[in-house]
Amino acid sequence: MEIMQTSDRTHMMIDLHVHTKLSGDGRSTREKLAVAAASRGLDAIVLTDHGDCAVCSPERLGDVWLLPGYECSTDAGHILGLFLDRVPDLARLRAKGPVPAAEAVAAMRECGGVTVLAHPFSGKKYRAEAPVDCIETVNARACFKNPNANIQAERLAISLGLPQTGGSDAHSASEVGNAYTVIEAPDCSLPALREAVLNGRCSAVFIKNTPRRKKGLSQFRDALNSRKPRRIFMGIAYIGYCIMLDIFCRGGNLPPATGSET
Repeated sequence: MEIMQTSDRTHMMIDLHVHTKLSGDGRSTREKLAVAAASRGLDAIVLTDHGDCAVCSPERLGDVWLLPGYECSTDAGHILGLFLDRVPDLARLRAKGPVPAAEAVAAMRECGGVTVLAHPFSGKKYRAEAPVDCIETVNARACFKNPNANIQAERLAISLGLPQTGGSDAHSASEVGNAYTVIEAPDCSLPALREAVLNGRCSAVFIKNTPRRKKGLSQFRDALNSRKPRRIFMGIAYIGYCIMLDIFCRGGNLPPATGSET
């Protein structure tokens, strides 16, 4: 894929939701993720690990920018902080149990972050509204439990009048770019990207849903990290279950609703 050029702006293609090995179920290093992103024509990826920030400032690896982000578990679901200027108070955000959504949003905005409600319907039931800047309406893993997750997220974004973003939610290099966001910005600098997204100059792009077996493999890595035999055995069984779903449940491979880019 080539970078599209307009008369005065460039359309940057960025996967806004990517996990490294810093997430307990992440399977790839940032170096491998960067190589995968470059091979798929992306300009950048945002590293949004659960437990830590993989980069503290924009970093160039080969032909791709690695941009700072974070994914926080809250009482309204998972919230992404994109394009962070500095690392938020991770001890507070990693406190036991989901933190209040408003608190997570405030913490990430204090660090320059654009906040995104990630895959709000991936668990079939939308939990609560959150005071975010954007809604993730295309997520390549959101279909695992709810085939209509992206359709419902798109409807939510339209009803709230919020910008729509897309991300692969990759937990391995092979998943990078399965979904991404086109941002109308002159470059990949944090201020330019922030301004463009907050003003709605972005669109979510769907390429394909991630196979369920990829989730099985990432869950298995998390089980291995626990070093608990029962969890490891359950992780192996879950991989088999995911493979069976890939074979027999083709509905999860459907694209998002008409109106989203494909």
